[in-house]
Amino acid sequence: MKIESINKEVQEKVMQLLNDAPAEKKAEAIMQSIEMIQEAAHEDLVNQVVAEAERASHDADFKKQLGLRNLSQEEKKFYEGFKDIKQSITANQIDIIPTEIIDRTLDDVKKASPILNLVNMAPANVKKWIVASHTGAAVWGALTDSVKGELSTEISALNIDLHMLTAYLVIPKAIRELSLEFVDRYFMAILSEAMQDGLVKGYLDGDGKTGPIGIFRQIGTSNSDGTNKAKTVVTNITKFSPKGLSDVRKTLTNNGKRVVDKLYLICNPSDEAEYVDPCMYGEALTGGYVNKSFIDIEKIVDANCPKGKAAFTIAGYYTMGTTGVRVNEYDQTKAMENADLIIASCYANGRAVDDNVAVIFDVTKLEEYVLPVTQATIVQAGQE
Repeated sequence: MKIESINKEVQEKVMQLLNDAPAEKKAEAIMQSIEMIQEAAHEDLVNQVVAEAERASHDADFKKQLGLRNLSQEEKKFYEGFKDIKQSITANQIDIIPTEIIDRTLDDVKKASPILNLVNMAPANVKKWIVASHTGAAVWGALTDSVKGELSTEISALNIDLHMLTAYLVIPKAIRELSLEFVDRYFMAILSEAMQDGLVKGYLDGDGKTGPIGIFRQIGTSNSDGTNKAKTVVTNITKFSPKGLSDVRKTLTNNGKRVVDKLYLICNPSDEAEYVDPCMYGEALTGGYVNKSFIDIEKIVDANCPKGKAAFTIAGYYTMGTTGVRVNEYDQTKAMENADLIIASCYANGRAVDDNVAVIFDVTKLEEYVLPVTQATIVQAGQE
């Protein structure tokens, strides 16, 4: 959640708090600022959940319409700890988030994020997950060592418990006092939001050292600092014509091993307006504008995509996973009067099956679509 997205009054309070804090109190001021920003950002959500809980308490039909989850005993025990976060965490009652919550949260994240909808999510609390590209190849005859060796090059294991993903969550007192199914409703909403932003950033440009290997990075090549090298930015994509996209499509097929019948174009909102839409849409003879792409191209616009760069990619060839998701109270700061700040952290990782899953290109090279003009010669009477 960016500070620019909250109201000016809260922005000013945050800036004042940070500016006035002495050096030895900076960490405390930063965490108090996070609490203020999170509370302001989720004020509407808090009010909505509280209002829903109040109405549901005397309207059985409305409660049914909300589709609240039936919580397991493990989930109930976890949320009971929210009634008194400090005491619960001290007593080690709030610790591992139940896997049901994580799996459902990741499902919600995939539905809410067009980018993460391209990703295969490994089940929660699985420490290793197979990453494999389905090649469609089958071999008759003896299973020789050479065949086994060839097949093994298509399969690798993703070590999910390799990197740490951390999110700061605020649980307001107004939420903690509700019945458990509404605590669940709020918690999953803010956890989804926090995880979505982190996972999207990791999917796009994770450096492979402190997080996943993003599609903007090479899988097997590293810099001297241990981060994965950035992919070469292609500069020859200027049109979305069959010839203009031929190299992209050949790359994405991974040397002809997979069929590519749909492309996903990930770009920055600014580049969408300046370069992508002018290239993709052209005037129709009957008026208005129509998509002039010869193949199905779905735009995914996200501010996490760097300006000037865009990616063509395909769905289902990138795997992410999380394991051991925990929550802890942030004890280096005094909690706000009506809220507690907790830290949710987990091991997480991700990578594509190969480098050919995405093509990174210079989006500024795209050319505006120009309607072809056909010049006709009209023969006048008497000039035959």
